[in-house]
Amino acid sequence: MQQYKIVVQGTRKIIPYLKNYIKIPHKIFYFAKQNENYFNKLKKADVAVTMSWGKTMWGGTNALKIPTVEQLKLIHLPGAGTDAINFSQLPKNCKVCNVYEHEIPIAEYCLANILNWEMNLVEKITKFKKLDWSDCMIFDGPTHNELFNKTIGILGYGKIGKEIAKRIKPFGTKLIGYTRKVSKKDQYLTNICTSKDLKKSAVNLDYLIIACPLTDKTKNMINMNIFNSMKKTGVIINIARGGIINEGDLYKALKSKIIGGAIIDTWFKYPHNKEENDFRPSHYPFNKMQNVVMSPHISAWSENMIERRSKVIGNNINRLYERKNLVNIVKKD
Repeated sequence: MQQYKIVVQGTRKIIPYLKNYIKIPHKIFYFAKQNENYFNKLKKADVAVTMSWGKTMWGGTNALKIPTVEQLKLIHLPGAGTDAINFSQLPKNCKVCNVYEHEIPIAEYCLANILNWEMNLVEKITKFKKLDWSDCMIFDGPTHNELFNKTIGILGYGKIGKEIAKRIKPFGTKLIGYTRKVSKKDQYLTNICTSKDLKKSAVNLDYLIIACPLTDKTKNMINMNIFNSMKKTGVIINIARGGIINEGDLYKALKSKIIGGAIIDTWFKYPHNKEENDFRPSHYPFNKMQNVVMSPHISAWSENMIERRSKVIGNNINRLYERKNLVNIVKKD
């Protein structure tokens, strides 16, 4: 029987799960980086599991070497975003598939951060660990807010957006979904609008969650025009891609208190390796701002998500071998 050669580049964590879910004859080769050994192994590979093909990842703009391949049948992304795939340079008859399965942890990340923003819980816990009683209610300490009755906008109402709405709705919130085309609202949304309506309705939002893909149309979509339309207390949450927000405009809006704050998990710049400990995720010092909560692109990164994604990839490789239809095929458009 033919043995599939599968080249995995990037995250090593999916390897044990892939070995469990791939049921056909196969051999897996792993590479942390796209180096010459990686390119050489790809020449005879049947499947490449990578987030990048001919383009740099995570907001990069540089072109990368296009591998020379002879029999590559499938490029399978271990994630959802396709912004690092050069579709014009794909091998002939090679399919591209992606995976999702990140909706649950991202939704939980958003909910946790919104609740913390309303209650300022982390700061209060830290203060009390120092035996500081100044927040105590019996001493008439400062009050905190509630999530109840807040209005939350979700830009991009796909898998992630719906999972966020599903979890936040029970808190008594009002939810507005923003999509490219208006569709019928579901049981979670108070209203659904087109993305073009965002500027007009942003004044009603306590939170704006960005959950849409990065494309030519969405790049810099969230800019000073939107910030000027928001509440002074409004908070931006980005769990999508950094480039959807105009970097300079966000910094100015936060520094000038045009908006109330930002919770940012996806960034404008990324280090090439984890040894770059002092690498700044932006040209601007967001890390020095009191009204910013920042995390290093972790919202989706749960062990359960990795296993679910690996199962989808493994099953797709099985289908490819058996000449069955694949799931999550990505088109150029």
